[in-house]
Formats: sequence, C-alpha cells, structure tokens
Amino acid sequence: MRKLLFFLLLSGLLGFSSVTVSAQYGQCDRNRYSPIQCGYYEEGYQDGASDAQDNRANDYRRYRDKIDTRRYEGNYRDGYDAGYASVRPYSRWDSSQRSAYDTGYRLGESDRRRNVSRLPARYEGQYDRNYEIYYQQGYFDAFDNRPRQYDVPLGGNYPTNPNYPTYPTNPTQPGTPTGMVSWTGRVDNRVNVVIQGANVRTDDITNSGSQQGYVNMNGVLPRRNAIVAVAKNEGRGTAQVVQQPSRANDYTAIVQISDPKSGSDNYRLDISWQASTAEEPYQAGRVSWRGRVDQTVNIVISGSDVQTQTVAGPVSGTNFNINGYLARRTGNVTARKRSGRGTVTVLQQPNADNDFVAIIQVFDPDRSDDNYEVDITW
Repeated sequence: MRKLLFFLLLSGLLGFSSVTVSAQYGQCDRNRYSPIQCGYYEEGYQDGASDAQDNRANDYRRYRDKIDTRRYEGNYRDGYDAGYASVRPYSRWDSSQRSAYDTGYRLGESDRRRNVSRLPARYEGQYDRNYEIYYQQGYFDAFDNRPRQYDVPLGGNYPTNPNYPTYPTNPTQPGTPTGMVSWTGRVDNRVNVVIQGANVRTDDITNSGSQQGYVNMNGVLPRRNAIVAVAKNEGRGTAQVVQQPSRANDYTAIVQISDPKSGSDNYRLDISWQASTAEEPYQAGRVSWRGRVDQTVNIVISGSDVQTQTVAGPVSGTNFNINGYLARRTGNVTARKRSGRGTVTVLQQPNADNDFVAIIQVFDPDRSDDNYEVDITW
C-alpha cells in the first residue's frame, strides 16, 4: 500500500495529470481527487470486491490497518463500498433496520446456545413488525453461527439468502399438537372443509352455490397422525370427519357438511385436533445427492421428499436417489461427502420441534463452483 501511495504521490509531484488504472480497481474521479486519495479508493475497491466474492459481511473497518491516517478513511470506505456493490449490490441500512437486525441476532444467539428449535416467530411482539425482515435476517445469522452482516440486500417475506429451510409442505412453521378451526358458511347439499398444515379451503363438491363465511384457525395441523373431531354449533344438516390426516393422504383432514333439505342453511363448526404422541417405527433409509455448488445449499429431507434449497451462490445439475423414507420420529442422520472441496454438515436432526425434518448443508468456500456427491443415511 505504501509503495502504491508513494508512486501516486510522486506522479502528482511530477505533474502527471492521470494514471492508468486496471478496470478491476474501479473508477476514481481524478479531476476531483488527488492521486493519494484515489490510491486509497482503489485499494478499498479491491478489498470490497474480494469480500463480496467471498460472501463476507460488508465492513471496511476490518482493513483499518491499511489506512495510515483518518484523513483518507472516507476515500478508502467509498472505494470499498463501490467494490462490494459491484459484486453484491446493496444500500446502507438505517438505525431502525440495524436495531431490528441486532434484536434478531441476540435472540437467535440465545436459541442456539439453549439448543431450542429454530423459530423466530416465538418472539413476536419483541421487535418492530415494520422491520421484520431485518429481525429475521439477524435471527438466522446468529442461529446458524454466522458473523453479523449489515447492509446486505433483503427482500420478500424472508431474507434473500437465508439458511432458513422452507419445509416441504409446511413452509411457515411446524405443526402444533392441538388446534382448532372455527368455520362458518352457507351450505346447500354437500361441502368439504379441507385442512392441511396452516391452510383451510372449502370445496363445493356438488356445485350448489354454497358460500364460505368466516374462518379462523388457531394452530397448524401437524405432519403426523392426529385425531380430528368436529362439533356442529349451527345448521340443520350433519357434519362429520370423512378423512383423518395420515402419511397416505399427506396429512390432510376433511370434514364434510351435508344439508339434505332443499335450499341452503347457515352452518357454524368447530373443528379440533389432537396429534398422536406416538412416533413412527424406525425405517432405515438413504439419499444419494449430486450437484454443482458455488457457496451454500441446503438439502432438506422429510419423509420420502427431498428438496434442494439454494442459500447463496448458484447451484446447478442437482439430482438425487432416495431409498426408504425418513420416519416421523426423533432420529440420527449422518452425511458423508464423497466428492467436493468444501464441507458437508448436518444442520438439523429430525425432531418434534422441526416437524421431523433433516437438513444437510453443503458449503463451498472457494470463488468458483465444484461438483459434490453426498451420501445421507439414517
């Protein structure tokens, strides 16, 4: 760095009006800044671009030892930000966004230390909902033992590149052992009320013009065997459970309302469930997974379902074979890397808190992608 600054300073003293700079160092306005200021800017640009390529947090302060005086810190910082943004575009967070992130980070760190389930929603009310996405990013970073990283681009309901897995058929939260759906509507002939996970829909199976009214759900129907019951509080016909949730029907419950008389009538139902505490018998199984990974990907296994979820960087050419299925019981999953230069880690073992899902993470630390083969057994 001092050699570069000496050369730039000497160039200025000798009257050279410009210095040719490789495109990898970015663009410094030499009509506005001195050669020594541009030297700091270009050094920062290099470091910022390198950090972004390595998926490191945006923080120029880790290189403060390169800055001889605070007089040029702003030039170095501007270059660093420009280099980082050239690889990973971003904008700086304001104080409220950082505060929400820090709150999530503190709570995620606490959950990781206490070895409880990975569920940021349990702290609803302890953060500003206007900045929920920042809270969630902080929680996930801490729970997954990543360093704090501010100013990364965020979007959607969850961070753009979370490690948070979306479970195969229940993307928002694990199921609850008990719960209730309060349903109202006007029925003529027959209607099915269908419940799966956190979703409730009404099917007019006789096309008689029946109408759904108010629906309120308290809890989430879990992906395990459960006993569903229905109580009819209003309506002249009958309401009965015609399908209990099981693995065979993807844990879907159906309550059928039958109105035998002509015309329609108002109905009001309370549909409740109690999940079985019995775990499924152990079933040995194996997944062979292949793919080309640059940075990070999660392999999520639930039953006989296998998903590949990109966390960061491109993933291509993925395929898998599964023999058996991951039973709904607390178990021990192991992962062995057959090829690939990075690491393979079991992030989550199947248990009741995560709805008996196994999550295996492949991390490729280098700048280009590599082929991976992973054997997962239980």
